[in-house]
Amino acid sequence: MANGVFKDSGVVDDSIGAGLAIWSEQPLAPWLSRAVQESKLELCSIGSQQLEVRHSLGQCDRGLTDFRSLSAFSKGIPLLFVGFGSPASRALISRNHPLLFTTEPWFGHNPLQGSGAYEILLPGSPVDGRFNHATEIFEQSGAPAIAQVTSLGAVEHGSILSRIHDAAHFLLRWMGTPDRVSAAIGGDRRHRTRDDQPDAASRSFRTWVGSFAITCHYSDGRAGLIMASNQHPNWHRSALACGAFGAVRVDDTSLEWRDPSNAVVDRGSPHLSEWDEGGHPSIAAATLRQGSATSRSLVPDQGLICRAFVEAACLSAYTLESESPSKMVDILARG
Repeated sequence: MANGVFKDSGVVDDSIGAGLAIWSEQPLAPWLSRAVQESKLELCSIGSQQLEVRHSLGQCDRGLTDFRSLSAFSKGIPLLFVGFGSPASRALISRNHPLLFTTEPWFGHNPLQGSGAYEILLPGSPVDGRFNHATEIFEQSGAPAIAQVTSLGAVEHGSILSRIHDAAHFLLRWMGTPDRVSAAIGGDRRHRTRDDQPDAASRSFRTWVGSFAITCHYSDGRAGLIMASNQHPNWHRSALACGAFGAVRVDDTSLEWRDPSNAVVDRGSPHLSEWDEGGHPSIAAATLRQGSATSRSLVPDQGLICRAFVEAACLSAYTLESESPSKMVDILARG
C-alpha cells in the first residue's frame, strides 16, 4: 500500500491524493487492518501516541502523535478514528474533516451547521437486508407490541457500548423511544466516580468486557428487551418481534414472518452473515473507499436518541433504577 508523503510546510502534497487519515487509540483489529489494506486508499497518516499503533500498518507518521497536529495537517481528508474521542477532538473533526469513519458509536460526531460533515460507523449500523426488511414489515403492519433484540460479539468487534447501540438502533426504529429503561449487567459491578455527570455514565463502560440486559418500558404497555455482550466469540445478531401482524424472527442469516394463525407470510432464503462468510472486511473496505453508506450512517436526531438511550441504560446500571432516555436527550442537547 502506498503511503502519503509529508511536507515540512505541513501541507499535504495534492499530487499524492491521500485518501484517508487514521487516528487510533489502540492497535487496529485484524479485520479493520485488512479493510484498510483492501480499500487501497493512500494513507495520509496514522496518528497515535503509541508506537505499536503507529506501526500497526507498517508506517510511522514523523512525530504527528498529537491529534490536534494530525487533524490540522490532514484537513479536508476523510478521517478514520479508532476509539471514542473527546469533545475537543469532535470539535476539531467538525472543522477539519468532511467525513468521519469511526469504530465506536459513542464518538458523538456533531457536525457544524451546514458543514455537510457526517459520520459512518464501522462495523456500523446494519446494512443487512433482512433486518431492513423487518423494518419495512413493521412500517406497513404496525409497531411490535413486544420485541427482543440481541447483539453479540467479541472485543475486537467493538465495545459493549457498540453492541448496545447496534441493538438499540433496531429497537428504536421498530418501536420508538421508550419512556423508561432498566438495565442489569453481567460481570464485575461498576462504580461511578464522584465527578461523573448524568450524561457521562457510559465512560466507565468504554473498555469494559461483559454483558447487558436492558428492559424498555412504554407508556402504552409495550415492552422491549435488549441483550448485548462483547464476550461472545462470534459476531451474532438476532431479533424476535410480536404484534397484531403475528411474529417476525430475524437474524444475520434469515428472516421468517408468521401470521397469528402460524401461517408463513414471508421467509427469506438462508444466507451466511457478513462475519461468517469472512466478507465483512471487504464490505468495510468498500465503505471506506466509496465514502458512502446509506444504511450505516445515522441522521443527527437518530444519533442523539441512540446516544441518549445508551447513556440512560448505563446510568440505570449504576442507580439500579429505571431511567428516562427522553430526559437524557434534553441533557445532551444542552451540552
